[in-house]
This record gives sequence, C-alpha cells and structure tokens, in this order.
Amino acid sequence: TEPDPRDDLAGMDVARKVTILARECGLDVELDDVPVKSLVPDELKDWSPKDGEVLADAFIEQMKAFDDEKTKLMKEAMDKDQVLRYVGKVDVAAKKVSVELAMYPKTHPFAGTQYADNICCFNTERYVPQPLVVQGPGAGAAV
Repeated sequence: TEPDPRDDLAGMDVARKVTILARECGLDVELDDVPVKSLVPDELKDWSPKDGEVLADAFIEQMKAFDDEKTKLMKEAMDKDQVLRYVGKVDVAAKKVSVELAMYPKTHPFAGTQYADNICCFNTERYVPQPLVVQGPGAGAAV
C-alpha cells in the first residue's frame, strides 16, 4: 500500500506495532530492540529505479529474480500442510520480540487472514489452547 513497496516489506511497520504491544504487556522495549527479518532482499535494499520508471512497478520487476527462493519456502510450508505469514511476535514470558516470516498450521488463526488484515492472537492462562483473536483491516480506503 506504500509508494515504495520496501516500506511495507522491510517490516518496520510491524516492528512498531510489536513495540507498542510489548510495552502494553509491560515489557521495556524500544523499536531498536526488535529483530526484524526483512522481506526485502539485501541486493534491493539500496536499489533505485532508472529515470522514468515507476518505483513500485520497477521494484516488483526486480523482485522476480527472487521468486524461486520464496516459491521454495511456500512449497516447504505446503508440504507440511502449513502457510507462510509475516508476523510480529511478543513473548511476554521470555521477554522477547521479533518480526519474521514463519510457518503456521492451516488451522491457526493467522492462516485465515486476507488482503490487508491485521490480526493479534493472545495466548494466556485463560486462552489456551484457543487464543483470543482480534482481527480487522489494517489498511485501505475505509481505514
């Protein structure tokens, strides 16, 4: 949804949300404390389009060179009857936070997300094995 797709794919928006949630859960966390596994390949982090090219379109074209890597990850997930999701994690007990691409069973609440959904799953003493789920649009004209 950003003019430069790297703004979404770098994971910093997710890291900001993780920081806020972690603080609300009582953790002393700064944005710089959140390890982020960016979806932007290192080769494209400082890339710039040629003069006259639309940045988003040119970037997507450049990303095609990395399709095999993501296809392999998707196949690995499918072979395990799982899905890939880019997620932020807050582990209060371990006092750890992160942003990463992870595999989830098709029965997990994350597996059912669509479009620009945001979703939070709270696993607590009371919400086990079924988490408390808060889900809704995270972007779009109505938001």
